Amino acid sequence: MWIAWNIKDTDISWPPRTIEEKVEIFYQRALGWQLHVADLLANGGQPLGKSCSVKRLEHSGFAVLQICLSYFETVGHYEQRNPAPTAKIPKGYFFKEGVRSVLPQLLARHGEAVFDELVGRLYGGARCGLYHNSMTVPGVGLGQPSGDAPIGYDSYAKRLAISPERLARALKVHLEQFRALLLDPKNVELRQNFERRFNKDNGISERES
Repeated sequence: MWIAWNIKDTDISWPPRTIEEKVEIFYQRALGWQLHVADLLANGGQPLGKSCSVKRLEHSGFAVLQICLSYFETVGHYEQRNPAPTAKIPKGYFFKEGVRSVLPQLLARHGEAVFDELVGRLYGGARCGLYHNSMTVPGVGLGQPSGDAPIGYDSYAKRLAISPERLARALKVHLEQFRALLLDPKNVELRQNFERRFNKDNGISERES
């Protein structure tokens, strides 16, 4: 059985013991099964492990968003310590925290209040719209925002435009940065939070880890 695009269960002992092994599995899964696939659909390029190139696939924008948007929630979960079991987690909390971490330029450009509005539109109109109805809601759709940004928001018209081509590449850049942070022993809390979530998602008990 494959556990990442380039790793079979027979290639390594399971469960992985070191955080470095866990980070590599997480990275290769997110890259090879998700973000690079989205990038190939949106922009074309060279498949991992191949010497050939493929052309971008026309009209793949919604498919690219379907692939990409879950990445925000994943990062939100892996970076954050889960609230206490009795705490009420707001709807879309981990998605929002993921957007804040992955695309900090959105907060810097718009400020906290508009950023909250933007993420609400992105979560409800794109993430949930595509997941539940295979369509974004009115006012949320594909486009090419100014300044090479992957996501653009007009707070007056309440319109959100997402570039599938830029978003896939921006998430790949973040994944590389996230990997580097996780491999740095100085980032103790981040590494602890990541490993806790990785173990939970992969059915690894504390005794095994």
